[in-house]
Amino acid sequence: MFRKEKICTHLVVFISVIMAYGCSQKAPLSQAKSSKPSQVSIVQDNCTIQREKGYEYREKGRKYKVLTSSRGYKKKGIASWYGPNFNGQATACGEIYDMFDFTAAHKTLPLPSYLRVKNLTNGRTVVVKVNDRGPFVKNRVIDLSYAAARRIDMLEEGTAFVELVNITQAEAARTINYGNKSTVAKERIARIVKFNSNKIYLQIGAFKEKNNALKMQQRVSGKGIKNVYIKKSRVKRQVLYRVHIGPIKTIDRYDQIVNLLVSLSLDMDLVTR
Repeated sequence: MFRKEKICTHLVVFISVIMAYGCSQKAPLSQAKSSKPSQVSIVQDNCTIQREKGYEYREKGRKYKVLTSSRGYKKKGIASWYGPNFNGQATACGEIYDMFDFTAAHKTLPLPSYLRVKNLTNGRTVVVKVNDRGPFVKNRVIDLSYAAARRIDMLEEGTAFVELVNITQAEAARTINYGNKSTVAKERIARIVKFNSNKIYLQIGAFKEKNNALKMQQRVSGKGIKNVYIKKSRVKRQVLYRVHIGPIKTIDRYDQIVNLLVSLSLDMDLVTR
């Protein structure tokens, strides 16, 4: 589904929804939901809306061009999640959104696509089927379903630094997420994972000449951004001077830095150490 605004979903809201559900239904949620593993929904392609490859669309005044293929796709960035507000609604590819399935929304990947999502803070991974469009929010690369977000322990925080890697449908079919719809709603909420501030950096340039790296460092530091470092590395006998910002301790701080870098027309990549 094309979501028109950012939904900040909190656990309190979700728990309230589950409680309301239990009061209004004759059968408990655990009985009402299928006991089959959610992984089954991933390998099935039930999309009813087909689009030509590489089509374009507009959302919130911005134009997006869908990739002709998801093959080789790899990206690091921030994930968010969406749950009860959209449960039961049609997705952008025509499937019905089920918050207990391992699915996701992405702005430009073909539908459906399959991704392995890794939480860079705690190392947890989940395989998802991309069957929806979004999130149409600055500095967010993917919206995960409730089940997928729970699997990588990001429910409490609401967002997480992640790495996305494309996999084939066959690879997704061989992957087991070790969860099912009958238990995912009633199990205790996962523990809060502390943000590891020693991992996350932004790279804003890689130069063969150290002097050019110093110029970039000075340019960015002059705009008030702190902790701008030059890291020397070697790639295939070639010495590179990489300009890094970090470690970045919070996602709010990440958003602030990214917005400033965008205003300076600078490209950036999320990197980990």
